[in-house]
Amino acid sequence: MNEKMALGLVKVLKKPQEAEYNEAFERAYELTKVYAGSANAQASAVPVLFEKLFELFATGYSQ
Repeated sequence: MNEKMALGLVKVLKKPQEAEYNEAFERAYELTKVYAGSANAQASAVPVLFEKLFELFATGYSQ
């Protein structure tokens, strides 16, 4: 995750109503929760999945 995305994520966590990426966070969080609750979920993949989804929803692409 690049620095801009990381700072955007911190802002969402500190001040969600003022954050530029609030909607991206909510969408990524909900999808990650669904994956984490599935029977086939791998614990090590959960944070990576969240990071990639957040970046995808915030910027429109993922690295």
